Amino acid sequence: MPRKPGEPHKYREIADDLRRRISAGEFGDKRKLPSERDLRAHYDVSQMTVRQALGVLRDEGLIESRVGSGWYVAEWRPIVRNALKRLSTAQWGEGRSMWDVDIDDRQLDARDVQIELVNAPADVARALDLEEGELVWRRNRRYAVEGEIVMRATSYIPDDLARGTRITQIDSGPGGTYARLREAGHGPVQFREQLRCRLATPAEVDDLHLAAGAPVVEQHRSAMRADGRVVEINRMVLDASRFLLVYDFPA
Repeated sequence: MPRKPGEPHKYREIADDLRRRISAGEFGDKRKLPSERDLRAHYDVSQMTVRQALGVLRDEGLIESRVGSGWYVAEWRPIVRNALKRLSTAQWGEGRSMWDVDIDDRQLDARDVQIELVNAPADVARALDLEEGELVWRRNRRYAVEGEIVMRATSYIPDDLARGTRITQIDSGPGGTYARLREAGHGPVQFREQLRCRLATPAEVDDLHLAAGAPVVEQHRSAMRADGRVVEINRMVLDASRFLLVYDFPA
């Protein structure tokens, strides 16, 4: 159906109103939104405009479509990712997974895990203060929570630090990479993270099972030991609709 005159940005207003109604709990225990036909009538807009508005909320993770049934308020609980707690030595240093801070008892799966000894690309070499082409271990994997792909993570550790440890194996053991680095005398004492919000690339859309144009959070982390040497860099791409990023720190 053609868009009505004056509708170019109307879908944003409809998305804002539906978001408000969802927050107010208007759709009750069944969590079912009105049909597209009813929404068209309520907002006096075209079908295309209604679908654009619903697409905005879908990409935000607020609603989901059920084939043959309609649109529902999503039941997904955001992953609460508290950087300061999850990176604390009290977490990984005691042999616990950093994911335990994020997901409690929800099911976590690491998928398509690839561990390779590779020549450091130029940007990786710069981040690790190595010569281009020096050997590094690349740990590349996707993570799924409750069966939903939520993140791709690719980390790089210099060969001279990882060689002979379980970092070179698929299962790096209790506490993960940082615990193994500490055992080898290279434990990180400081972290630096950079975050950038952007739209997913076509490759990321396929990799993370996203809708075209969905937002992601690109997160880069550097881990440093006491003398300042960077012992690991980790590049993560998060499905923005699945996470709530939290930072607690003293004033």
